[in-house]
Amino acid sequence: MDESTDEEPVVQVADVHKEYELGGTVTALDGVSLELPAGSYTAVMGPSGSGKSTLLNLVGALDTPTAGDVTVDGRAIADLSETERARLRGTQVGFIFQTFNLMTRLRAVENVTLPLVFAEHGCESRRERARDLLTEVGLGDRLDHLPRELSGGQRQRVAIARALATDPRLILADEPTGNVDTETGDEIMSLLRETNERGNTILLVTHERHIATRADRIVHMTDGTIERVEEA
Repeated sequence: MDESTDEEPVVQVADVHKEYELGGTVTALDGVSLELPAGSYTAVMGPSGSGKSTLLNLVGALDTPTAGDVTVDGRAIADLSETERARLRGTQVGFIFQTFNLMTRLRAVENVTLPLVFAEHGCESRRERARDLLTEVGLGDRLDHLPRELSGGQRQRVAIARALATDPRLILADEPTGNVDTETGDEIMSLLRETNERGNTILLVTHERHIATRADRIVHMTDGTIERVEEA
């Protein structure tokens, strides 16, 4: 889709380093810089241990960098308190995980309403929003089903609806097709493209090239660095 060159990027990663102490210092990211323009759709590829999941966690305000700056929606992650980071995650970032991460004892509509609780929506408006989103992803007849009563593809659709609940500027997808079959994976990717076309910025992590090429840009990572960036 067309991107505005005047609007500030939704995400700015500037010379970011991330180290962990695991019986010695392990460098997960080593001087990574990346920008995600508003409305962009970027995939990150790389082997296990390349740093792609660490990058996703930093952009999602789930962690802070050892050095360098990660800015999301104009706010430096390292400068935020844990409460402020949680609010940023709850209002400006939507997460889609390979393992779905649904609350097993909550019905589909209740799972989708969860982010709206933190956004201080009223009870009825939360349910209406959740019903509308589940209908959009093709689950209008599964509102009251528990996760165990849904297929893997249906559970991922619930997860997508949940990620969209607060209409966040940024969607982070971590191997979103990893636990579904090929046909369902194609349907999930079509939903993500529709989401992007509505204006949401997407950062997707995958190890599958045919999935990455559904994005507009592919960032290739190796050993904690960006090796190259390719237009898909």
